[in-house]
Amino acid sequence: LTPGEFPAVQDPEEDPLDRDLVALFMDVARADGEVRREEVREVRRYFEEVLHADAHTVQAVRRYLKDFLRRPTSLDAPGALASCLEALPSGERLRLLDALYELALADGPLQRSEREALQRAAEGLDVPDDKAQALAEQHLGDATAHFERLGLTPDASDAEVKSAYRKLAATHHPDKASHLGPRAAEQAARRFQEVRDAYEEIRRLRGL
Repeated sequence: LTPGEFPAVQDPEEDPLDRDLVALFMDVARADGEVRREEVREVRRYFEEVLHADAHTVQAVRRYLKDFLRRPTSLDAPGALASCLEALPSGERLRLLDALYELALADGPLQRSEREALQRAAEGLDVPDDKAQALAEQHLGDATAHFERLGLTPDASDAEVKSAYRKLAATHHPDKASHLGPRAAEQAARRFQEVRDAYEEIRRLRGL
């Protein structure tokens, strides 16, 4: 604590798990460097519409939000993940991860830092890889076909994606087929556009 700052006082009737849940949301919300109003609304929506929290809990959530916004260093994401892993059954943890995706997308396309925060959350909540992948595809779309167009699989690194795109773009650039006749030039242009579209979609999904 800095001079003149006082620790947050918790109401004895408040559930510590609620504060941990808010901490997870805020960890994802701040991943891109700024917590926006749309993201704060998603936190409240989760408690009000998904958990059907009572008025007392909703008021506590608002206090937690203000506290984390005012004192970001008080946010303990690893501790919150451990608490949620212990307290929530698998179905609830999956539903929580779903809500974290909703929050991350509330202010626009997913950024790379947000994707990494969501991955940490999925791992910390012990969500099986296949279910985490299915949830990502539900929110972001199935990118498998885009990776295949670049000769890659979805687990390719960002560097591998960029490298594959550069090589294929150079190989299929229309200028290289212009001397082979109109048909060859048209095919090259179509392939070049497919490669470019696939790369741009992967960039959008990954926030590159």
